[in-house]
Formats: sequence, C-alpha cells, structure tokens
Amino acid sequence: GWTARVDGATTAGAAPFPADWRRAGQIGHVFTHFALELEIFHARINDDAPSGHFWSLAHEISGEALPTVMKKAIEAAIPGATKRPKGMQ
Repeated sequence: GWTARVDGATTAGAAPFPADWRRAGQIGHVFTHFALELEIFHARINDDAPSGHFWSLAHEISGEALPTVMKKAIEAAIPGATKRPKGMQ
C-alpha cells in the first residue's frame, strides 16, 4: 500500500504502483480516539486491476459500500463520485 515517510510527508514515489499520480488535496476524519489527516493522490489507470482486486468505475462508486473516511478520500479525487444520482436513493 501507500506509505508515508518517517516525517509524515507523502510523495507520489510512495505509491503502490507506477502511474501519473497527481495531488487531489487533503482530507481530515475524526475517529473515536484519534484524528486522521490524509494527503490524497489520484491517477487514471487503463490497465486491468491486479489479480484478486477490482477497479470501480467513477460512475459506479456511489453503489459501493464504503466507510465515510474512504468516501471523503474519493470525493477529494473525484468530486461527486460518491453521490447517488437523484431517484436512486
């Protein structure tokens, strides 16, 4: 997975695989016992997902069962992707 340097800084060099990674901003999320800040990167991937994994297309993400923190991360990279279209609540 993606890792941060010891000082907490993140770069595209820490990505789990090579791609044209671009910064999408930061998000914050508060859990019961700690606060988390994430630096979000995104890339367009045209290859198949690695074995045992799958990609969700941007227009399909709203139907995925995701925790709130992951929805925030996705929204930073793909605004509107986690919102269900009207009439599909």
